[in-house]
Amino acid sequence: MATKIGAKTREVAGMNPWWRDVDWAKNDVDLKPVAQTNLNYQPKTLKDLDEKGLYILRGPRRVGKTVLIKQKIQELLLNGVPPYSIIRIDVDGWDSDELRTLVQNIPLPPLSATQKRYWFLDEVTGVAGEWAKQIKWLRSNDTEFNNATVVLTGSSASGLTEAAGIIAGRRGKSTNVERSLLPMGFRTFAVTLDPRLAQIPLLELDDLHGASSVVVYQEANLWINELTNLWELYLQYGGFPIAVSAAKVLQPIPAWFIDSLLDVIYRDAFAKSSLSRAKTTSLVARIWESMSTPINLSSVGKDLGVDAKTVERHITYLRDAHLLWECPKLDKPWVANDRAQYKVYPIDPIIGRLAHLKSTSRPDIDVTILSEAQIGTGFKRGVTARGGAWDGESAFFYQTTPSRKEIDFVSELFNGVAVESKYTDSGSWVRESATLNASTHLGIMATRSVLDLMTHPTWAIPASLLAFLTDI
Repeated sequence: MATKIGAKTREVAGMNPWWRDVDWAKNDVDLKPVAQTNLNYQPKTLKDLDEKGLYILRGPRRVGKTVLIKQKIQELLLNGVPPYSIIRIDVDGWDSDELRTLVQNIPLPPLSATQKRYWFLDEVTGVAGEWAKQIKWLRSNDTEFNNATVVLTGSSASGLTEAAGIIAGRRGKSTNVERSLLPMGFRTFAVTLDPRLAQIPLLELDDLHGASSVVVYQEANLWINELTNLWELYLQYGGFPIAVSAAKVLQPIPAWFIDSLLDVIYRDAFAKSSLSRAKTTSLVARIWESMSTPINLSSVGKDLGVDAKTVERHITYLRDAHLLWECPKLDKPWVANDRAQYKVYPIDPIIGRLAHLKSTSRPDIDVTILSEAQIGTGFKRGVTARGGAWDGESAFFYQTTPSRKEIDFVSELFNGVAVESKYTDSGSWVRESATLNASTHLGIMATRSVLDLMTHPTWAIPASLLAFLTDI
């Protein structure tokens, strides 16, 4: 035990350089590369942390959770929080009993009677054993830890969801204790590359088709050339900060980052898979081929020589790693039909394009399909950014009409509006809007650049406008 405590003490000291060096951030392994990109990007996901709150920060690997934590630490230090009261530890690969050793046995800089600690436990879902029970025990039995503000980060949705149930009642009186860090939404991407666009207001999801929204659409449409170009750039690059920095200078996404994302799938998401690397590449590519239609598990499996349960299991792996989300079929308002096939969408364009980006011999995803996927993902991300939960029951559904036609997105949040994607510059969207016109919803057709708010019952709104006004 003494040897373990000594080793952990050195590890903890090494991970907290702000205890000793006011200029620690200049050479930090995570912050220095961010500074070199000149993106000036800091998500607001960790704003307003309350004393004694216990927060869970979810998100896929490589999205920047560690960077965000270190940016938050910089903010706390600037606001006068004593350096030695802030502890950040990467616990990925630890054993669960080492968490109690960390909190109770490792010598830490002492606090005064009025000072509280901030604990940032990074990638806690990578801890072996029942780590959530250790956190619960510490919140119940260690006074200092119970009075601390604690942020737990992780990349496993199921692990964090299970933990949230175990530590319920030990999270203080804070609200909004579930936080999600996702790749940049289109609005953030666009403003990052063209700050002039920040002047365009947001639209709430319950105001997509009304008298007040007409003026917003018309004013935003003054920027349609810039927004369309940026939307198509976003569909190629996505919102991972490394990819955005490449988009800013119109350079290819670094090959090492593509390989890194593939490793996230093969080594993390598919850690329990028995399929070969080549087979999983083909499986992922085949899943995304089906993203605009309800996925037929048997058909996908038949194409790859595996059974439907294997396909379903790997979709669950991807969902659990925050790499896709499922859009179920609407049953009765507003409940999913659990017996029906669902649609799957990647959380970011380059997740859907990974197989092609790794090998151009594999086909790329059509821009029409990517546009649909990211319209839906933007809606979902927008709700999360406004305080909603990324995980849990879906707020967005697809719907099948009595004539067996599909409507891409319906939601109680839309206030009677349904959204369909038809990425076109021509008048063909009018013909395609027949399904929306025949439905009980007010319709919006997400086009490429056509804006028509008057001629037909269904409005045509450019996808770039719709995403920019609702996504964050």
